[in-house]
Amino acid sequence: MQRHSTTRHHRDRILNAGASRGYTLVELITVVVILGILSAIAVPRFFDAQVFEERGFYEEVAAALRYGQKIAVGSGCPVRVTITAGGYDLKQQTVASNRCDPADSTWAVAVMMPTGQTAAGTAPTGITLGPVTTYQLDGLGQTDLGSDLTVTVGSSTMTVQAESGYVVTP
Repeated sequence: MQRHSTTRHHRDRILNAGASRGYTLVELITVVVILGILSAIAVPRFFDAQVFEERGFYEEVAAALRYGQKIAVGSGCPVRVTITAGGYDLKQQTVASNRCDPADSTWAVAVMMPTGQTAAGTAPTGITLGPVTTYQLDGLGQTDLGSDLTVTVGSSTMTVQAESGYVVTP
Protein backbone atom coordinates (compact mmCIF):
# COMPACT_ATOMS: atom_id res chain seq x y z
CA MET A 1 0.00 0.00 0.00
CA GLN A 2 2.81 2.34 0.75
CA ARG A 3 4.13 1.95 -2.75
CA HIS A 4 0.81 2.85 -4.38
CA SER A 5 0.38 6.14 -2.45
CA THR A 6 3.93 7.21 -3.30
CA THR A 7 3.28 6.70 -6.98
CA ARG A 8 0.01 8.63 -6.75
CA HIS A 9 1.74 11.47 -4.90
CA HIS A 10 4.44 11.63 -7.57
CA ARG A 11 1.83 11.64 -10.33
CA ASP A 12 -0.18 14.41 -8.62
CA ARG A 13 2.95 16.54 -8.29
CA ILE A 14 3.68 16.23 -12.00
CA LEU A 15 0.09 17.13 -12.96
CA ASN A 16 -0.05 20.12 -10.61
CA ALA A 17 3.30 21.46 -11.83
CA GLY A 18 1.80 22.06 -15.26
CA ALA A 19 -1.13 23.98 -13.77
CA SER A 20 1.06 26.63 -12.16
CA ARG A 21 2.54 28.02 -15.39
CA GLY A 22 2.42 31.78 -16.00
CA TYR A 23 2.39 34.86 -13.78
CA THR A 24 -0.21 36.34 -11.55
CA LEU A 25 -1.73 39.72 -12.30
CA VAL A 26 0.14 41.25 -9.36
CA GLU A 27 3.47 40.00 -10.70
CA LEU A 28 2.76 41.41 -14.17
CA ILE A 29 1.72 44.81 -12.82
CA THR A 30 4.85 44.92 -10.63
CA VAL A 31 7.10 44.24 -13.62
CA VAL A 32 5.33 46.89 -15.72
CA VAL A 33 5.69 49.48 -12.94
CA ILE A 34 9.41 48.71 -12.52
CA LEU A 35 9.99 48.95 -16.29
CA GLY A 36 8.11 52.27 -16.37
CA ILE A 37 10.28 53.71 -13.61
CA LEU A 38 13.48 52.53 -15.28
CA SER A 39 12.48 53.92 -18.65
CA ALA A 40 11.54 57.29 -17.15
CA ILE A 41 14.85 57.63 -15.30
CA ALA A 42 17.53 55.69 -17.18
CA VAL A 43 16.61 55.80 -20.86
CA PRO A 44 16.87 59.59 -21.33
CA ARG A 45 20.43 59.41 -20.03
CA PHE A 46 21.36 56.99 -22.78
CA PHE A 47 19.68 58.98 -25.52
CA ASP A 48 20.59 62.60 -24.86
CA ALA A 49 20.12 64.21 -28.28
CA GLN A 50 22.06 67.32 -27.26
CA VAL A 51 25.36 65.44 -27.30
CA PHE A 52 24.74 64.12 -30.81
CA GLU A 53 23.54 67.51 -32.09
CA GLU A 54 26.60 69.24 -30.63
CA ARG A 55 29.01 66.78 -32.22
CA GLY A 56 27.20 66.97 -35.55
CA PHE A 57 27.26 70.78 -35.57
CA TYR A 58 30.93 70.76 -34.54
CA GLU A 59 31.77 68.55 -37.54
CA GLU A 60 29.63 70.74 -39.81
CA VAL A 61 31.44 73.93 -38.75
CA ALA A 62 34.89 72.32 -39.14
CA ALA A 63 34.01 71.06 -42.63
CA ALA A 64 32.66 74.46 -43.70
CA LEU A 65 35.74 76.32 -42.43
CA ARG A 66 38.05 73.85 -44.17
CA TYR A 67 36.05 74.09 -47.37
CA GLY A 68 36.15 77.90 -47.24
CA GLN A 69 39.94 77.76 -47.07
CA LYS A 70 40.05 75.41 -50.07
CA ILE A 71 37.67 77.61 -52.09
CA ALA A 72 39.81 80.69 -51.38
CA VAL A 73 42.94 78.88 -52.56
CA GLY A 74 41.27 77.20 -55.53
CA SER A 75 39.48 80.26 -56.86
CA GLY A 76 42.01 82.88 -55.82
CA CYS A 77 39.07 84.92 -54.50
CA PRO A 78 39.00 85.77 -50.81
CA VAL A 79 36.40 84.15 -48.56
CA ARG A 80 34.88 85.98 -45.62
CA VAL A 81 33.96 83.82 -42.62
CA THR A 82 31.45 85.23 -40.17
CA ILE A 83 30.93 83.45 -36.85
CA THR A 84 28.13 84.47 -34.51
CA ALA A 85 26.84 82.88 -31.32
CA GLY A 86 24.01 81.34 -33.34
CA GLY A 87 25.76 80.19 -36.52
CA TYR A 88 28.28 80.75 -39.28
CA ASP A 89 28.30 82.05 -42.86
CA LEU A 90 30.88 81.99 -45.68
CA LYS A 91 30.76 84.52 -48.54
CA GLN A 92 32.95 85.63 -51.46
CA GLN A 93 33.31 88.87 -53.34
CA THR A 94 31.41 89.23 -56.60
CA VAL A 95 33.11 88.30 -59.85
CA ALA A 96 33.73 90.84 -62.61
CA SER A 97 35.36 89.77 -65.90
CA ASN A 98 36.16 86.31 -64.50
CA ARG A 99 38.04 87.85 -61.56
CA CYS A 100 37.20 88.72 -58.03
CA ASP A 101 36.16 92.31 -57.63
CA PRO A 102 38.38 93.66 -54.84
CA ALA A 103 36.22 96.80 -54.75
CA ASP A 104 33.19 94.72 -53.71
CA SER A 105 32.47 95.35 -50.06
CA THR A 106 29.12 93.54 -49.99
CA TRP A 107 30.48 89.97 -50.02
CA ALA A 108 27.19 88.90 -51.60
CA VAL A 109 28.21 85.59 -53.19
CA ALA A 110 27.48 82.62 -50.95
CA VAL A 111 30.11 79.88 -50.87
CA MET A 112 28.43 76.70 -52.11
CA MET A 113 29.28 73.34 -50.56
CA PRO A 114 29.73 70.29 -52.84
CA THR A 115 26.25 69.18 -51.70
CA GLY A 116 24.74 72.24 -53.38
CA GLN A 117 23.89 73.93 -50.08
CA THR A 118 25.30 77.26 -48.99
CA ALA A 119 28.16 77.19 -46.51
CA ALA A 120 26.07 78.58 -43.69
CA GLY A 121 24.51 77.03 -40.65
CA THR A 122 22.52 77.73 -37.54
CA ALA A 123 23.46 76.22 -34.20
CA PRO A 124 20.92 73.80 -32.74
CA THR A 125 19.00 74.98 -29.69
CA GLY A 126 21.18 75.08 -26.58
CA ILE A 127 24.51 74.94 -28.47
CA THR A 128 26.66 78.05 -28.69
CA LEU A 129 29.35 78.93 -31.18
CA GLY A 130 32.10 81.42 -30.58
CA PRO A 131 33.87 83.69 -30.48
CA VAL A 132 31.81 86.16 -32.48
CA THR A 133 34.20 87.26 -35.20
CA THR A 134 34.72 87.83 -38.91
CA TYR A 135 37.89 86.96 -40.75
CA GLN A 136 39.04 86.61 -44.33
CA LEU A 137 40.94 83.91 -46.15
CA ASP A 138 43.06 85.11 -49.08
CA GLY A 139 44.11 83.27 -52.26
CA LEU A 140 46.91 81.55 -50.33
CA GLY A 141 44.50 80.37 -47.64
CA GLN A 142 45.99 82.70 -45.06
CA THR A 143 43.74 84.53 -42.65
CA ASP A 144 43.81 88.21 -41.79
CA LEU A 145 43.91 87.22 -38.12
CA GLY A 146 46.98 88.23 -36.18
CA SER A 147 47.11 84.88 -34.40
CA ASP A 148 45.45 81.48 -34.38
CA LEU A 149 41.73 81.49 -33.64
CA THR A 150 40.15 79.00 -31.24
CA VAL A 151 36.56 78.32 -32.24
CA THR A 152 34.27 76.74 -29.64
CA VAL A 153 31.18 74.71 -30.46
CA GLY A 154 29.44 73.78 -27.22
CA SER A 155 32.12 72.04 -25.16
CA SER A 156 34.45 71.23 -28.09
CA THR A 157 37.11 73.42 -29.69
CA MET A 158 38.98 73.67 -32.98
CA THR A 159 41.79 75.97 -34.03
CA VAL A 160 42.05 77.99 -37.24
CA GLN A 161 45.72 78.56 -37.95
CA ALA A 162 46.37 82.17 -38.95
CA GLU A 163 49.23 81.44 -41.38
CA SER A 164 47.53 78.71 -43.38
CA GLY A 165 43.81 78.86 -42.60
CA TYR A 166 44.02 75.16 -41.74
CA VAL A 167 41.45 73.95 -39.22
CA VAL A 168 42.90 71.69 -36.53
CA THR A 169 40.50 69.44 -34.63
CA PRO A 170 41.44 67.07 -31.82
